[in-house]
Amino acid sequence: MLRTDIIGHRSASAVAARRDVFGLVWARLESALVAAAQAWIVRRDERLLMEKPDDLLKDIGIGRGDIPRAVREGRL
Repeated sequence: MLRTDIIGHRSASAVAARRDVFGLVWARLESALVAAAQAWIVRRDERLLMEKPDDLLKDIGIGRGDIPRAVREGRL
């Protein structure tokens, strides 16, 4: 029998296993990147609110001590 494939015979399960491992690695990398981006956004928003004067924060309805909670959870 003449074989025409260059790579050679690979079982479907080995290819699927590699695909599953790649998918798992990609999902964890994506999760880490999303978490890092969210943390960066939270720090940026906290910093921006800390720069605002107290009277503006009062108009918004938060105190300076409430900024971390307001950024992470929203104003309740």
